[in-house]
Amino acid sequence: MPILEAREKIGRIARELKISFRDGLLGSDAQSDFSARSMTESLQDFIETIVGWMEQYEFDPRVVELGFGTKGKLLPAWEIDLSDRHKLAFRGIIDRVDICPLPDSDEALAVVIDYKSSAKQLDPLLLSNGLQLQLPAYLALLRQLPNPEEIFGVKRLIPAGVFYVNLRGKFSGGKTRDDVLGNIDESRRKGYQHSGRFDFAALSRLDNREEQVGTQFNYRLKNDGEPNAGSREIMLPENFLQLLDDVEKNLVRIGREVFSGIVKIDPYQKGNVRACDQCEYQAICRIDPWIHAYRILK
Repeated sequence: MPILEAREKIGRIARELKISFRDGLLGSDAQSDFSARSMTESLQDFIETIVGWMEQYEFDPRVVELGFGTKGKLLPAWEIDLSDRHKLAFRGIIDRVDICPLPDSDEALAVVIDYKSSAKQLDPLLLSNGLQLQLPAYLALLRQLPNPEEIFGVKRLIPAGVFYVNLRGKFSGGKTRDDVLGNIDESRRKGYQHSGRFDFAALSRLDNREEQVGTQFNYRLKNDGEPNAGSREIMLPENFLQLLDDVEKNLVRIGREVFSGIVKIDPYQKGNVRACDQCEYQAICRIDPWIHAYRILK
């Protein structure tokens, strides 16, 4: 779909929804009308940027809102063997799965996309401690599907990447108006850049421009074509697969702890950040943050 056509289509859908949403609430006064126009333009900017990347992105969105493990969903729960006749049933809904079929093969590379209303990144320390498992666990699920052909048209899915996509964009300020608005296209590309982890072996299909610096994805290559040491989101194949293996090990560990009765309240601390900082139950919690010994992540 051409970029301008995609932008116009979003605008047309938004105008139709503006009239029908809650009996015209978004057009009831000047403030609501302004909010509707702002949300529409923001979504148009996002769609325009995403469609513009499609020429360099060789994956195709294959399924959205892919549910597993709940009533009426396409896939059953992912049952993980915990030994001792115990299993962990992993359920959820994946926002989007993109695939790239490999030539002369019944296999395809697979990418999981998770939409967010604000910026979010995978933290290596949270990952290793089993505190940020959801997104990579989705990809781990796809790689062990017994019969992916029914949904994806291939017999095997090969993990290629996991990404958070910030729908609002992350935009930086500037000293002058020209600093902010001087290059709108470049600003949008930076604002909507995907954040996550991906396999270096899949880079040529994630970004076929053969450039050293990514736009849709966050990476930087050295002159010899190898990943720059500071680019932690692009991973060597063996490290990327190890990431997924570690996710499964953490799920097994958590499941075994639950069956063993280990349910103690043990909030973590990472640097100056504590798990309690975002907790909505602080008013009734008996943990005293002044004296509690937090679990320091290492």
